[in-house]
Amino acid sequence: MIRTSCLQAVLMLTVGTLLLAACGGGSSQPTATPTSPPPTVTPFPTFAFVEPTKAPVFEQSGDEDAEDGESDDLAVELDPKLVGRGRGRFEALECGNCHGANGEGTDLGKSLLGFDLTEEDFVTFMRSGGELGTVHQFSTDRLSNSGSRNLYQYLLSIAQGG
Repeated sequence: MIRTSCLQAVLMLTVGTLLLAACGGGSSQPTATPTSPPPTVTPFPTFAFVEPTKAPVFEQSGDEDAEDGESDDLAVELDPKLVGRGRGRFEALECGNCHGANGEGTDLGKSLLGFDLTEEDFVTFMRSGGELGTVHQFSTDRLSNSGSRNLYQYLLSIAQGG
């Protein structure tokens, strides 16, 4: 009987060892090799250069325009309320430091008395700064769209002598 139980124990031990080896539990080596994660792609931001707008040309009105007081290009009806608000923008942005208190011009800035831009060109210039760069570049947190319209009305009024 001892011999049978001994034989059974050896047989059980052999079967257990075979099962452990088959399941991978008996080896110290990993059965699957780990793979490294795929490389990540980091996109780099790219920026496009946008050519700044040209600086506006302010021309003094000559004797020809002095008769009618208004050029044909700027047939904009002035609203006194908007002109008043525009003067406030002119003062808040300290335009007078370079262009003079009444837009007459100084050594630092041109006269605005010959102002002849369209409203769209004026707003574009004030947003981009043109060739003057950041000196005349105002984002919407400093010069809103309505503030731009008001300032435009004020500049037209001083160009027309009002």
